[in-house]
Amino acid sequence: MNQRRKETVRPNSGVFRRRRVYVASALITIALATTSSAHESDNDGHVAPNTNYGFEPIGRDILEGITDGKYTDVWSQNGFAYVGTFQEPDCSTSGVFVVDIAAAIANYPDTSGATVAEIKSPPDTRINDVKTITIGDTDVLITTEEPCGAGIVGGGVSDFNINKACPLSAGKGTGDCNRANTNGNKDEIGKRGPGAPLQHGRGGISLWNVNDPTKPKPLKKSFLDFGGVHNTFPWQSVNGGTYLIGTADTFDFFDTFIVDISNPAKPEAIVLTGALDWIPQGLNLDQLETGQSAGAFNHDVWVEQIDGRDIAVISYWDLGFVTLDVSDPSNPVFIADSTYPATDPLGRAYEGNAHTAVFGGNGDYIFGGDEDFDPASVGVIVDGITYPAGLADFGPSLQEVGLSGDLVWTGGEGCSADEVPASTADGQIALIQRGTCEFSTKGASATVQGYAGYIVANDEDRGDALITMSPGVQADAVSIPGVFVGFSTGEIMKAGGVVSEAGLLDFDGWGYMRVLNNTGGSLNVPGQEPGPEPTVAVGPLGEIGFYAPAETLEAPAGGDPFAFGDLTMHNIEVDPTTQDIEPSFDAGPRMFVSWYTLGMRALEYRPGHWHTNANGEGSYSWNVHEVGRFIAEDGSNFWGVHVDTVTIDGEEQQVVLASDRNTGLWVFSFGCETDVEGPFYCSRGNDN
Repeated sequence: MNQRRKETVRPNSGVFRRRRVYVASALITIALATTSSAHESDNDGHVAPNTNYGFEPIGRDILEGITDGKYTDVWSQNGFAYVGTFQEPDCSTSGVFVVDIAAAIANYPDTSGATVAEIKSPPDTRINDVKTITIGDTDVLITTEEPCGAGIVGGGVSDFNINKACPLSAGKGTGDCNRANTNGNKDEIGKRGPGAPLQHGRGGISLWNVNDPTKPKPLKKSFLDFGGVHNTFPWQSVNGGTYLIGTADTFDFFDTFIVDISNPAKPEAIVLTGALDWIPQGLNLDQLETGQSAGAFNHDVWVEQIDGRDIAVISYWDLGFVTLDVSDPSNPVFIADSTYPATDPLGRAYEGNAHTAVFGGNGDYIFGGDEDFDPASVGVIVDGITYPAGLADFGPSLQEVGLSGDLVWTGGEGCSADEVPASTADGQIALIQRGTCEFSTKGASATVQGYAGYIVANDEDRGDALITMSPGVQADAVSIPGVFVGFSTGEIMKAGGVVSEAGLLDFDGWGYMRVLNNTGGSLNVPGQEPGPEPTVAVGPLGEIGFYAPAETLEAPAGGDPFAFGDLTMHNIEVDPTTQDIEPSFDAGPRMFVSWYTLGMRALEYRPGHWHTNANGEGSYSWNVHEVGRFIAEDGSNFWGVHVDTVTIDGEEQQVVLASDRNTGLWVFSFGCETDVEGPFYCSRGNDN
């Protein structure tokens, strides 16, 4: 998913399909807008709901077989696709699959036989992100590494996790805000200090020579050790060198690193930076952290040459999207950061969660998106008072079992059954402190000791931030429901009390796509109402458009937001053949979005469009128009998307590669026509 999360947030990244949640007494109510859209045709110019159009599957490979939630990102080079893998409970079969794209197309509709190699991960290590770049005469594959499996702990604060309480007034690179122990010394970047907790697995990057994709050769394995690297992006700089920028799982506001890979066999870390270098001194970071998955950290990175400069966009979760000038990679220069509007299209508070972004329209726009795996606020009611909470992504769901009973403070972290006193009465709920071991271990300890449920309270260092508890190796041993609460809530609960219920409070929507102004100046765009007039002036990195399938914003019938899977968006790539198009109501720069259960989406930035689903168009959008969609007959769970050109039957053809978390690699062609009834379709012409 992804969503990347430190162990504290990673579960919300979409790593695991969410369990269904019990609906508490609060009702889910949403008033839907009824404004009509600015279209002229009887059917509002949209393809009917639940109809695939634009995308045509032309190749597939299921890699090692159908594996729920395993496959991650996809990238390609010289006709070969590279697909990463995420975490299984035991993390025993992670790595990278290499697929011959032409063979996958030639074999289709067969769905196997095109995998030509597999790169195994180090033990207890998963591969979230894959990228490729040519350096001199070497095709280089770059993979990110994050610890997984039995070695992941449930609460140890490593030397890299200098907590957010360090005051900005302390200065940059000094004291407790010490750039993950480097004190500005680049030779120390990515090295663990003596206080780091024991953790299996690797946490850096590896570089591979893939001149022969069937026989990848290591150039540099497990370089850096940040405790986890989630994403990277390589680029050839205007200064002639080759670099990569990455996201370190430090969660200390110095989490953005740059490496010189001009000699890929001898990469050199040259800078470590982050929010404390960018935002004003004295700003309270807690004010930037909103929603169930609260946090301010680098989740993803992208670099593009714009007007002769190397410009990076950093998806910095609740901080929004940040742009940097990295033309001098050793001295990144802050340009701007975005600010979220006060509310979403239906009037609810934004949650942030800036997850991924790319440049569109040759740099004039940023196409970004939020990843929100928590479409509802969750709470636990104790002695009549409702406290915010997070869910457990394992064990029985609250909808199936419920959570009620007398609270019992167990006195510790519950990392074995011996550390949890036995329940003394039916229906008791164990209160356990976060730390040291996996969440499922705590749940298993409470199960063994006879409790009807458990609550894990955050530790003091990580405060009141809420997360979804991820499963670990003992997940199958947990037969009771559990929730997660903040530190201050846990301190109150230690005095005891009666839990009356827990679960969903209010539906607040899933994550969706947005467009930002990256022209560097003010931009006039049509406002949020039908038609091209009136226009509004939007400043640098201001929002000038958005798109959300109706399912992401409208509360589902029956009240269970998880009933149809993960409905948040994930990754974005642009269609390079359309970026020169001057945006208009009828055409614009196109992007492709992997949208988990809602499949693949093709969108165009088209000023003047305003959709409220009032005419059944299936979306809420502003200045953005859907032009293609694909959901597999047996369901989809798309994570990654990458656009490339391959040679098919002697001719070059653009393809859209997509990685489905469950079913592996898909290869699509995309066709867009405007001569069908509408006239605002973008379709193959046979889906009306």
